[in-house]
Amino acid sequence: SSCCWFNQHRTANYNYNTNATTSTTTTATMSFSSRRRNYMLTPHRRDNLIEWMKSMLTHSFVLDALGSTGADTFEHFEQLIDEHREIYLPTDGNGNLVSPREAGAKVSRLQLLVPTVKTFFTRLPLRSAFLAYDAKYAVTKRRHVCISFNEIRHILNLSQIMAMCPGLTTEEAVTAVAGKLMEVGPDSSEDDVEEEEEEETEEDARARRESRRTERSLSIDSTSFFTMLDKENNEFRGPKLITFDGDQTLYSDGANFDSNQELANYLYFLLKNKVFVCIVTAAGYEYQSEKYEHRLSGLLNFLEMKKLPAENCARFYIFGGECNYLLKLGSDYRLHPVKEFGPGGWMTASKHMADSPGNWSDSDINFLLDTSEAIFNESVEEQKLRARVIRKKRSVGLVPSRNEIISREALDETVLRVHDALQDAETPIPFCAFNGGSDAWVDAGNKRVGVQVLQAYLGIGSDETLHIGDQFLNTGNDYAARDSCPCLWITKPEETTYILKILLRLAGVEHVLEQRPLSINEAAPLNGTAPVNFNVAARKNNTAALTMDVYTGELIKNLEISAKK
Repeated sequence: SSCCWFNQHRTANYNYNTNATTSTTTTATMSFSSRRRNYMLTPHRRDNLIEWMKSMLTHSFVLDALGSTGADTFEHFEQLIDEHREIYLPTDGNGNLVSPREAGAKVSRLQLLVPTVKTFFTRLPLRSAFLAYDAKYAVTKRRHVCISFNEIRHILNLSQIMAMCPGLTTEEAVTAVAGKLMEVGPDSSEDDVEEEEEEETEEDARARRESRRTERSLSIDSTSFFTMLDKENNEFRGPKLITFDGDQTLYSDGANFDSNQELANYLYFLLKNKVFVCIVTAAGYEYQSEKYEHRLSGLLNFLEMKKLPAENCARFYIFGGECNYLLKLGSDYRLHPVKEFGPGGWMTASKHMADSPGNWSDSDINFLLDTSEAIFNESVEEQKLRARVIRKKRSVGLVPSRNEIISREALDETVLRVHDALQDAETPIPFCAFNGGSDAWVDAGNKRVGVQVLQAYLGIGSDETLHIGDQFLNTGNDYAARDSCPCLWITKPEETTYILKILLRLAGVEHVLEQRPLSINEAAPLNGTAPVNFNVAARKNNTAALTMDVYTGELIKNLEISAKK
């Protein structure tokens, strides 16, 4: 995942945004391929802004001065971003910076330091976020381990949430995020950290002591959880539209949304508070709603059992194929296609966008897919791959034969061949070409287009939109969304869960502390209501006895899945 709070110029070899792998439904844990995507194994899979921040903070750590200079360093980052935002306006819709000054007249100091940096859609209160994070994890007290890449990612995530939920002081923000902050699994920093004398200002010392007192007063044990009060909040201070990646963001890579009752609870509260929620996924099953319902069966069952009102159901969407198939939740808790053209049509509403799918010609789409398919077939032959090529309406995939594995190097080679071919051909429509870890795909369109279409269709601005995903490196399909709105970079569904918890708190949604652990088959009881059975045996479409083919999306009986694959 590339840095989600800003945009970067693309490198020569990665001129096009990449896409997420087609989903499977047979794996419930983080797969080897998803680990390969999320760990930075090669130089081009780096985030330049975070790497630069880490290098700056390393100097303070080596000098044993992070405790006294850490907050000031993050404040300096904050000032550089503010200056950058004053020089550059948001992008023109295609990810290009628009400057109020003559081109080349002035370059921000941040862009001189990090040449790939592009747009920040909001301010980032990095100092406040760092103080809140340090109050929980005491990173400034460490003497042998420097602040890590992931910790800076968490701080950036927190600052973005704070920016989109304004109105809180630093102390109030620390209070809101105290307890379980961004961690996944047991927190290794729950024990009190011995205070040591630091060379810091009196104001910083007072703020840190107050932060620690607040954190200790609100800390909770592993059997407790926060649940929101089941009512609408007329003063919701947060984004109006939140878009999510699917695999590895809402559910494990290749799995279904069928077991995370806490995450379902938070999505329910977003909808109850009149937030538009849309899953923008690479999974493209055209307008076959039963296939999307199969992937989201647990969440849809939860919303039905909670009796989410029809007006709130109408705020839930799913955008399949990145930006090609828009569906909407109805009052019957089923997904229904949104019409494309005419009054209320999503393609009509986004017709003014040059890259809108409504402006693509069939010949341009076929040219893109024909070129990609030819490269895939050539790669299979020349690299002697035990693989097959799959052609869909708006995508082409290279997938392994049964019980075979395609090496990462071969997949990278194939994707780079596609990049070169489509660059030389000057393909007129946006696309995603990506190494999915076990397969490779090329899709018409990307998540930049998908998010911008939603913004146009719903009438919501970029600074009121938030995208959450796990693939922000320039080989991931969330990378393109950074040109459309602020983003949060997570690495697994558990992080998404905690991020939404914090967002709801900062947005002013009232919550209570429940003192007993949740059963996997029930959701949090709210205001005395009965528990909700999360894992309903079957959806109305009777797909519970079916499994979705890993690559084609075909629903088949469980007993036949091995034969089909």
